[in-house]
Amino acid sequence: MRWELDIDRKHKETMVTIEAPEMTEHISKLTTFLNQITHTISVKREEEQINLNLFEIIYIENVERMTFIYTETDLYEVNQPLYELEEHLKSFEFIRINKQTLINPRHIKSVKALLNSRYELLMTSEEKLIVTRHYRRKFKALFTEGGIYDA
Repeated sequence: MRWELDIDRKHKETMVTIEAPEMTEHISKLTTFLNQITHTISVKREEEQINLNLFEIIYIENVERMTFIYTETDLYEVNQPLYELEEHLKSFEFIRINKQTLINPRHIKSVKALLNSRYELLMTSEEKLIVTRHYRRKFKALFTEGGIYDA
């Protein structure tokens, strides 16, 4: 695969074109990544409504029937329950790791195996999250299907 970049003020907007003889796993991962950086979700912080870029989301957590979105620097609240967000973000490759938490795997810094078939994730925000036994198979599939994300 090769790529080129053409930065010029004559261009009115950014346009990404992928030319390929066939769809491959690498192209699929690349398009998922592009979708994450071009799609947003409506969130609120205090009384302010914001459109947050999906790629900025490190993880989403449900605490006492309230759903929170964590980024590198901020905490947001969203009015949707976790199961709805999980369904909506599935196509962007977000994954459930326990009953309360949905993560963006692109922000995993490291993975450590724990006792009782669990994993401890260190996220890019330095937050540690636990993958429970119930969700470990789906999580483990990230590694057996060619790595977390090559794109």
